[in-house]
Amino acid sequence: MSVISAARPSHSALPYRPDIDGLRALAVLAVVFYHAFPDKLRGGFIGVDVFFVISGYLISHIIYRGLQHDAFSFASFYGHRVRRIFPALVLVLAVCYGFGAVALLDDEFAQLARHTAASAGFVQNLVLYRESGYFDNASELKPLMHLWSLAVEEQFYLAFPLLVWAAWRRGWNLAVVVGGLALLSFGLNVAGVDAHPARTFFLPQTRLWELLAGALLAHAQWRAGLAPAPAPATRRAAPGGNLCAAAGLALLLGSAAGLSKAQAYPGWWALLPVLGGVLLIMAGPQAWINRHLLGSRPLRWIGKISYPLYLWHWPLLAFARILDELPIGERNAAVILSFVLAWLTWRLVEQPLRYGGHGARKTVLLGAALACLAGLGLHPVELGRAGVQTAQLRNSLNRFDYPYKQSCQPMLGAGFDGGWCNAGNAGARPPDTLLVGDSFSNAYAPMLAEHARGADAMRFVQIGMGGCPVLADYGRPDCRAFSQAVAGYLQRTPSLRTVILAGHWPAYVDHQELGPQVETAASFDRAFARTVAQYQARGLKVVMLLAPPTGSKPRSCIARPVTLTSKRLCDVPAGTAADNDGGYRSRMLPLLAQSGVAVFDPFPVLCPGKVCKTLDGERILYADINHLSLFGAQYLARNGRPALDAVLPRHEKSPQGA
Repeated sequence: MSVISAARPSHSALPYRPDIDGLRALAVLAVVFYHAFPDKLRGGFIGVDVFFVISGYLISHIIYRGLQHDAFSFASFYGHRVRRIFPALVLVLAVCYGFGAVALLDDEFAQLARHTAASAGFVQNLVLYRESGYFDNASELKPLMHLWSLAVEEQFYLAFPLLVWAAWRRGWNLAVVVGGLALLSFGLNVAGVDAHPARTFFLPQTRLWELLAGALLAHAQWRAGLAPAPAPATRRAAPGGNLCAAAGLALLLGSAAGLSKAQAYPGWWALLPVLGGVLLIMAGPQAWINRHLLGSRPLRWIGKISYPLYLWHWPLLAFARILDELPIGERNAAVILSFVLAWLTWRLVEQPLRYGGHGARKTVLLGAALACLAGLGLHPVELGRAGVQTAQLRNSLNRFDYPYKQSCQPMLGAGFDGGWCNAGNAGARPPDTLLVGDSFSNAYAPMLAEHARGADAMRFVQIGMGGCPVLADYGRPDCRAFSQAVAGYLQRTPSLRTVILAGHWPAYVDHQELGPQVETAASFDRAFARTVAQYQARGLKVVMLLAPPTGSKPRSCIARPVTLTSKRLCDVPAGTAADNDGGYRSRMLPLLAQSGVAVFDPFPVLCPGKVCKTLDGERILYADINHLSLFGAQYLARNGRPALDAVLPRHEKSPQGA
């Protein structure tokens, strides 16, 4: 999100270009409507890329002009940035923290506090990257998720002025320095977008080329003696200006309408909005589109409030999702309210603190306020939490986490410290049973541990990887490597006599969670049959655990002190759960019967009537929309014992208390 505005020029600021405010308006509108209505504007996320271009362009002009006139001051530069960025940010962070302290559950508030500290320290992108993963909370439920882009910009503001100043002092060619860095950053982006999508999306080294694209345009204009100022009203557009503006607008509209999360992003695709932004700025303020569309009064007004609009819109949407699943009426209300709050913030907070006297004092006070918020994030204060504690009787009995998720390195060796593994009940004894699959295998591990307390217990270990069914020669490259490591574990463990397969089978058989560009339903069928045949050729008994009912909203089972709805979202109708389960049973069950694979179905236990259970007394059976909680897995073992006894192996008797 761009934090630069030239709405009120001064002797040290750039002359105002209304079309750039209009471009900023298009960018923020794309982002806001993408976040509120993602099915209507699938590629609206490209607005962030446009903001990066604008920021790089305007900041670079300020630096180049200051160096040229021997008037650049780091203190002045960063002081202006503080007075521009901090006022609205401090307000939004404080409001989100205070509301979250009252409305959120303990683990939700702990994450919000952590993100408050990260946002105040402009490292939110790094924190989100470290959190990214299969079991991470959905981004839609993180009220400060959007501040990753502000962190990238601030990291750019910290490093880029120092780099340009040092290159200027040494007489280096700025175009070569900036262009070389842009090419390096773009190359890292393209090279990493498929293999490391989260790292490529969040980290600065793979996003800086977008800001540097604007910096290169600013350098070219500066060397040509051009300033980003509007031409006199009577002057016509520069040659090619109208063509550049038309091409730039077409690129922006086309990418906003045509791109989606299905494309690996940023990657090559990000060239479309970045080039579109560069062309529109390069076209100049007298190009017809820039003058009559981007320079129009409505877009100029939205452009001026674009920064607080960006800050406000996402928390409003995220809190509404947390508290009430965000129905269409609340989305509309959140968008309207974000515009109102943005204008009030711009008028009553930003303008008074940004302009006027006492600049140094304002800078210090704003910095202190942001530092206090960072401290509150690192050491949360229980603001109003007494009411939350009263409302969380059920939550005191439940944990929305995955206690059996441990490193796979002890079983698979170096290089596999990730994944979702545990030693089951085998401990130091040789295991006779392997539970293997994706994250559902980990969620089923407590069920086997509870069942193994019987007289003829198995000794099992569990190995799994999120989004990977662990089948021979199937899935992403990292999934295939993981499956090969599991095959190696089988060879090293001759005590194994049974393999239990568990997974979110509808995702692979029907919906292809891995993506059609990776695998197909037919390739899954072949891989599954091949894997079962390999296990049986080793003399191993094969058991398959079908997927549990999915679609519950376990957090809606917790009474909240603040709510936006009276709807009951806790339990799931059995018909809905059946729809979520898809048609994989009709395809797989006959094949499993022919292959002699024993099958356990959790549906009869968890969906005994018209409603599937999410709650048993005060205990919640799910950790999230898909995965059983620790108590849920144990509940399934206790209430499904006859069916489990029929399919699970009976090996040697377990020691007392195992």
